[in-house]
Amino acid sequence: MYLAGVSVRRVEGVTEALWGSKVSPATISELNRKAYVHIEEWRNRPLQGGRYPYVYVDGIYLGRNWGGEYENVSILVAIAVNEDVCLFRYF
Repeated sequence: MYLAGVSVRRVEGVTEALWGSKVSPATISELNRKAYVHIEEWRNRPLQGGRYPYVYVDGIYLGRNWGGEYENVSILVAIAVNEDVCLFRYF
């Protein structure tokens, strides 16, 4: 939820509604820090494996809530297929 733009306080309320107990803002922030490390490693990994004969690139605008301010954010999506595996990457 936090990665999708929901505030830490609202995440706390949702976890209480779903599981009957609150998750502290500090716990949510720590979990997000851990998640972002893995997400950034994955996003920035080298694309190896030879040729990519099929590449699909598209863009989309999403409305996001960043710190109480609503704005449109553009996202570029690229999907590449080589002889062995389909790779997905967003920017």
